[in-house]
Amino acid sequence: MSCTVSSIRASSTRRTIIATVKPQDAIAPIVAPAAVGDTDLIDEVDLAPVRTYWQLVRRRFLRHRMAVISLVILAVLIAYAVLVPLLTGDLYKDPSLRQVWDPPSFPDAPLGYDEIGQNEFVRLAKATQTSLMVGFAAVLIIAGLGSLVGAISGYVGGATDNILMRFVDIVLTLPVLFLILMIVGFFGQGNVWVVIIAIGITGWTLAARLIRGEFLMLREMDFVAAAKALGAGHRRIIFRHMLPPATGPLIVACAIGVADAVVIEAALSFLGFGISPPEASLGNMLTNAQTYFVRAPLMVIWPGIILVLMVISASFLGDGLRDALDPRQRIDVK
Repeated sequence: MSCTVSSIRASSTRRTIIATVKPQDAIAPIVAPAAVGDTDLIDEVDLAPVRTYWQLVRRRFLRHRMAVISLVILAVLIAYAVLVPLLTGDLYKDPSLRQVWDPPSFPDAPLGYDEIGQNEFVRLAKATQTSLMVGFAAVLIIAGLGSLVGAISGYVGGATDNILMRFVDIVLTLPVLFLILMIVGFFGQGNVWVVIIAIGITGWTLAARLIRGEFLMLREMDFVAAAKALGAGHRRIIFRHMLPPATGPLIVACAIGVADAVVIEAALSFLGFGISPPEASLGNMLTNAQTYFVRAPLMVIWPGIILVLMVISASFLGDGLRDALDPRQRIDVK
């Protein structure tokens, strides 16, 4: 009988405690004290940090060693291409007949002088700057045109999609290098901006296809339907709600596009249709150095090394960005 009375009292006490617990207190998880007789309650707190999407992107990117090394190499090349011409001005075009074929000397000319007495170290920095400027400026045109065409095609669909994609197919069938040579030769041979525009307006098709594919998937999502239900206009839906989630593949395409633009510019300058001397580019430096390859092989080696480093680094950087921006990639949370 005493056991029954004590059980009734215990159950009534528990009901009283449960009744006095406030609703907001019931949200926090409560763990019973480990030792019998303890009156303090221990809150169980999840100490695992909550990471945003871009924090996960950074962690995935840092785990791609070749992409990190490529980013460092590109940063060094950009610093070299910006600082040296900024400090030396127009020295890269100044010849000096008294210094023709002079050997390397530190710190003025670590790479020596060429056949007309131009400082090879300063000229190589200006050539790197020109090639990087062509690559990044052409990629801006590629990203702009590709995003515009791909977004309209993927969002509108129907006949508009068919017309735009058939136009993309026509552009893809054209010989790109021949088309660029024709544009440069007709509108201004040797002008760097003509080269940039020619590369940009012929290389946007890949970006357009990538953005179109992303928009075809995103337009079926619930958040797009919710934006339409709330009365958002087409322009706001495209540029505010759909384009930001679709930029992952575009960033990867831009990183690879920089490498392609640098190679095309070097090829144009090597063929005599690119940047003309006294302006410096990697292509015209290689063209000029081939005549003196036996006498001064370093005149070919150094521009070649810079060109190879730029192309390989941009390619590995694009590969690392592709893995980092893919939300399906998983990392261990520590």
